[in-house]
Amino acid sequence: MKIFNFFFLFFLTVSALILNCGCGSLPDVSGMVANMPPPRPTQITTNKELLPPEKSASVMEQLKVSADQTDILQRHNALMESVSKVPLTTGNKVIILIDGQATYDAMFKAIGNAKANINLETFSIEDDEAGRKFVDMLLQKRAQGVQVNLIYDSYGCANTADSFFQRLRDGGAQVVEFNQQNPFKSHDNWSLLHRDHRKILIVDGKVAITGGINISQVYSSRHSGKPQDDSSAMDWRDTDVQIEGPAVAEFQKLFFRSWTRNMG
Repeated sequence: MKIFNFFFLFFLTVSALILNCGCGSLPDVSGMVANMPPPRPTQITTNKELLPPEKSASVMEQLKVSADQTDILQRHNALMESVSKVPLTTGNKVIILIDGQATYDAMFKAIGNAKANINLETFSIEDDEAGRKFVDMLLQKRAQGVQVNLIYDSYGCANTADSFFQRLRDGGAQVVEFNQQNPFKSHDNWSLLHRDHRKILIVDGKVAITGGINISQVYSSRHSGKPQDDSSAMDWRDTDVQIEGPAVAEFQKLFFRSWTRNMG
């Protein structure tokens, strides 16, 4: 066992060095747009249907009204569709959630209004005041018959005891650990660098909230882990968005793709 631990720690160290080296610089993409082939017509979907080509073209023209005469928007959309493998959608309502407090308020409201299902995917959820409030609300909705599914990242929650998640399991919620740190327990192609940094809440397939905010008291306190009377404390700045409309279905697809790949 000691030999295994030694080699495992050695592997983690080497992997961390590789990660640090890999993040040293960004690739040069300055010529990407210039070298792209002529853009194909953009397809746009609504919450009801795929728009006909002429309607999609009309929407694109409306978006170009206030822009210079350039095809950069068309090329940008084509590039985004190529990378994401999902269509451009229209008819969405988007609300910017300026910080952790605004985000948590919106998430608690969405969870409180849930009627059928709650899907939550996060890199980190801590066993602190904020994390326990989320668990309390999720268990309350589960007791009301709402399906609750949670995906958390193994590395991001390394300091959160399994008993924290067991409380959810005992209450009837389904909990999946993304890419377990122990390679022998992983259900996918294991890699230390394969981490789930998504932060997504989807409620009833109608509302999605996503951005950079994890579930931790540090986000709700506005300060980066320092006492509020500390003169060196700076406001903790991160942002989420709340989305309603056809784009929510794409978030559902992302969630269930991670879910199926990490199920035991």
